[in-house]
Amino acid sequence: MSALSRPYAERDGSEIQHYETFSVEYRDASHRYWIHVDGERNPAVSVTAVLGVLDKPALLGWAEACGAEGALILERRGELRNVDPKAAIDIVRINGLGKDAKRDAGADRGTAIHDALRIYASEGTAPNVGDFPAEVRGYVSGLCKWLLEANPEPVHAEQIVGSAKHGYAGRLDLIANLAIGRTLVDLKTSPRARLYPEAHIQAAGYALAAEECGIEPPAHILIVGVGEEGNFTTQMGCADPRDFRAVLACHKAVARVRAGAKLAAAA
Repeated sequence: MSALSRPYAERDGSEIQHYETFSVEYRDASHRYWIHVDGERNPAVSVTAVLGVLDKPALLGWAEACGAEGALILERRGELRNVDPKAAIDIVRINGLGKDAKRDAGADRGTAIHDALRIYASEGTAPNVGDFPAEVRGYVSGLCKWLLEANPEPVHAEQIVGSAKHGYAGRLDLIANLAIGRTLVDLKTSPRARLYPEAHIQAAGYALAAEECGIEPPAHILIVGVGEEGNFTTQMGCADPRDFRAVLACHKAVARVRAGAKLAAAA
């Protein structure tokens, strides 16, 4: 079944994607997923939440750089005079110049990229970059360049998938027919179109869930990164479902231990 027909039903702010033996529900307001099986509604961890257990050393450097950049901007404005250095980061945050603001900007560009992909999937042509806000046009341009070069034939786009067996869910970006064959494509945005190893594990999780949903398995996985200068990079996926299941098992173990520690502390 093609996602282009948008088979889910809108109910009380939820999107529900139906499959043969179960359904997957997503609520945008809470960014939460549930899996419906035999009349029961069970919470499901998101694919991105699963990846939270992974060490991301680049993320620490990024956060440090955000704080330093924000502090330097405020210092040049003269807004950090007589401020205790230990309190400087609080001033940075109040002025919307820290990592949280950068994260929100990243969410905005991610939304723009996925809106552009929906347009391509439904209309068969690359969107007009000028229709998007100026701050995200570079990223949309990068995606359009990849679309024009790869000429993907969408089969499933922006599709909610999940695993009743493993208790997780997410929204895959694209399964399309490319020159290399049927391919699951996962899109990433970063200023320099840089790709990180966890993206491969994330895409493998989508592929595993898609198979359980009855979707024909892709022959390949492709990670596509788009940058603010209108550039893009690609990497063939190098993780498989076993890798994602291992990370999922670690996530569940950590969640179980944290719950136990919380109970122990309250006793």
